Amino acid sequence: MIRLIIGVGFQDNASAASIADAIASARQTLPEHEVTAIAVPADKARHPALLSAAGELGWPVMSIDQASLRAIDAQVITRSAVSLAQRGVGSVCEAAALAGAGRGAQLVICRVISADRRATAAAARCQEFWP
Repeated sequence: MIRLIIGVGFQDNASAASIADAIASARQTLPEHEVTAIAVPADKARHPALLSAAGELGWPVMSIDQASLRAIDAQVITRSAVSLAQRGVGSVCEAAALAGAGRGAQLVICRVISADRRATAAAARCQEFWP
């Protein structure tokens, strides 16, 4: 089974349902893959809506520091002007997924957006298992 890291980006006013919706959309085409964790920017890792969604799914949350997000930006496919202005990366969720998946990671699902447009998710395949 292939292991995935789901990267998530979200607005401060996003609900657990919004985050779960983005994750479900990202996983829709990859149901046979095992999700190892949800990766998010460090400043969002303790957000109540994220913790609620992660708890419902039973997945741990990985905290990714800003330097790691920026270091992986060259591999990000989506180029959002808003994300670039606020975070210095083209896509927070794509960068978080790639950084969380580790060296040799491959983006397998580009950014998808929740129905209410408050959360995004992407998925990266792990080449090395994250403990």
